[in-house]
Amino acid sequence: MEAKKRGIPSVGCDAHPFAVLVSRVKTNWSLDADLLSSLLRSILVSAEQQMIRHHLPPLSFYTLLVKEDLANGRNGYQLSEDAAKLLPTGFLSDKPLQRLLILRDEIEQHSNRHPVAVKEFFLAGLAHVIANGAGNFAFGPEIYRTKPKSDFDVLEGFANHANLMILELQRAQMQGWEGVKCRVFLDDARSLENIPTGISAVITSPPYPNEKDYTRTTRVESLLLGLLKDREGLRNMKESLLRSNTRNVFVDDEDGAEVADFADIREVCERIEQRRIELGKTSGFEKLYHKVVAHYFGGMRRHFRALHPRLKPKAKLAYVVGDQLSFLMVPVATGELLGQVAEAEGFKVIGRELWRERFGTKVRNARTKMRSIKIREEVLLMEKR
Repeated sequence: MEAKKRGIPSVGCDAHPFAVLVSRVKTNWSLDADLLSSLLRSILVSAEQQMIRHHLPPLSFYTLLVKEDLANGRNGYQLSEDAAKLLPTGFLSDKPLQRLLILRDEIEQHSNRHPVAVKEFFLAGLAHVIANGAGNFAFGPEIYRTKPKSDFDVLEGFANHANLMILELQRAQMQGWEGVKCRVFLDDARSLENIPTGISAVITSPPYPNEKDYTRTTRVESLLLGLLKDREGLRNMKESLLRSNTRNVFVDDEDGAEVADFADIREVCERIEQRRIELGKTSGFEKLYHKVVAHYFGGMRRHFRALHPRLKPKAKLAYVVGDQLSFLMVPVATGELLGQVAEAEGFKVIGRELWRERFGTKVRNARTKMRSIKIREEVLLMEKR
């Protein structure tokens, strides 16, 4: 978005289909705003009629139009059995779920005669409603379950946000920014198969080596938008992601072998495993901690190797990364170690600038008092050699 506003052509990729969809919508400023407004009205009218037909009337007239016992009945709008198994327990109540599925179907039907970008525009608006009102979850910073909702006015939330999106689109077009090229690909960052050559600069923030499952954060939206349908699809998505947590490590992973000759990385992995043994931690996830770190840096080495030939000479890179204490409080100096990995693949580290310091896990010191440890987040600055 910043590149478009500054007149700079850009390209990007992500292995998560939901991130790709949202990124495409946010950087496509050439859609016809009048067409979107017209379609929005049609979608809202049809969705409202369909909800009434399935005993889900407009909420403002709820008590006048339908009896409570009818409104409580289930209808045919449900997730498939496979998709329902992947939905985190309690993250969506029954009536909001039905309303969201009805709205999704109307978006599909009203957009099928138009370019796919039109459908993606409205699906992004639907995703906003899921995460900002309809769902029983919030972020703080990790996703967590909130109090269940008996119902939610999905159409009002969707109408308000879609209108805001259309307004922002019109503002961008008034500035003349829509002509600046921006392409977004679904791609594994370790292979970058779809990324063209001739790139002059890279600005990104890869995952950190921690226990954050990035697929869970947008699991509900991915399921309701039809981007994720079953457990096999979830596994395929996880396999395309950089290994940064134990929930996307698989038996046949080999990324760790890429950094077997890096003494500092090997030492961190050995310290984590030794710490696990000392603490008597025996769960399957804890036994993977040291492997996650090795796979993470090995995957990043593959990324740098794939990226190098796609860059112009002397291309500049800025990677926002954070040190970690997620694995049994053993320090992982992410920026420093990534710099070593990048230099092995033809890059030169030209600086590490402090971005911010955040407080990590509280620990008990010798006097049994709790204290918070500051964790460094920094921008790793590099140049292609």
